[in-house]
Amino acid sequence: MNNTVTYSLADDFIKSLASYLEDHFIKQGKELNRLAIVFGGARPRLFLQKELSARIKKPFFPPRFFTIDEFIEAILFRSERSGGSEPFTKISDFEASFSIYHLAKKHAPSVLKGREHFSQFLPWAREILGFIEQLDLEAVEIKTLEDIQFNAAIGYDVPESINALLVHIVVLRRAFHKFLKEKKFYTRGFAYLRAAESMNKADFSEFESILFCNFFYLHKTEEAVVKKLYNDGKAFLFFQGEASEWPV
Repeated sequence: MNNTVTYSLADDFIKSLASYLEDHFIKQGKELNRLAIVFGGARPRLFLQKELSARIKKPFFPPRFFTIDEFIEAILFRSERSGGSEPFTKISDFEASFSIYHLAKKHAPSVLKGREHFSQFLPWAREILGFIEQLDLEAVEIKTLEDIQFNAAIGYDVPESINALLVHIVVLRRAFHKFLKEKKFYTRGFAYLRAAESMNKADFSEFESILFCNFFYLHKTEEAVVKKLYNDGKAFLFFQGEASEWPV
């Protein structure tokens, strides 16, 4: 089977995907519950299940469905389990903001200038978390951030408050990651980063194939995850639209 399939934007994606499953799995007597299907969100699984039910017309064991966030969390859980570690749990936004506040007090006190109380710093903590989140999702390396730090230190043409943040962002990100590891917490970005780094430890042997469906953009961490499974012959990629329109 071809591991990459592209449908036109004029096609009904769910019906096209159901036809593919019917031709390549159902008619060949393969068990659908040996498939994992990953969508960007939760809604497509409902429509695909309905379409498959209309075609099969009898009780069946459906594929295992994941959103991309659920699949990343599954990688994280399986890799930790294989290493004998306790599973990580998701940290709340408020608790993450509070931890950033205390880390800033310890490692980058100048960032707190004019907002020394947590209630004053909370909006800024959320901005810092959002920044770290994007760095993690895109797997931005420390070397790149150190170059940013250098530009900020010599007076890069940005506001002083942003300069202060850029100068300290490496130490804040590193300290926040250390905090998350010690407390067995994860944010969405940190989960994606760890999943990309620990793909070799995650066991998905219960699935014959893993289908990634209708993604129009992939973060660098997602690319690493999908590429590893694709190179292993485990992943099948389904896109919609011309390659020139959607370079992913």
